[in-house]
Amino acid sequence: MKILVVEDDLALSAGLCFELDMNGYITVAAYNCQKVRQLVQNETFDLAILDVNLPDGNGFELCREMRERCPDTPVIFLTANDLEENILKGYDLGAEDYITKPFNIKILLKKVDVALRHSEKAE
Repeated sequence: MKILVVEDDLALSAGLCFELDMNGYITVAAYNCQKVRQLVQNETFDLAILDVNLPDGNGFELCREMRERCPDTPVIFLTANDLEENILKGYDLGAEDYITKPFNIKILLKKVDVALRHSEKAE
């Protein structure tokens, strides 16, 4: 399973990719919206983990764009934005889950597993 990890904090991105890779996933990291747009034109992903605050845009807009291009790819937001309105917006955009930082990596891995299982059942 290939997971797109969109996180502009390089250390956090590396840690997420390491943990996901160690659990049998293939990860592709992107640090900004421009890179994500390039990647989704040429590759398909089984799941996307999106930060909301990115240097050249936001994850909400990326989620909208990804829904148009690849509507069946589940999205999990992973962000410091913990306001109720942001969480609800994430779900309204079709996110499978919305996780706020700081977070527990074991719980994130479980949520990734569940999102991928739901996606497989939908196919």
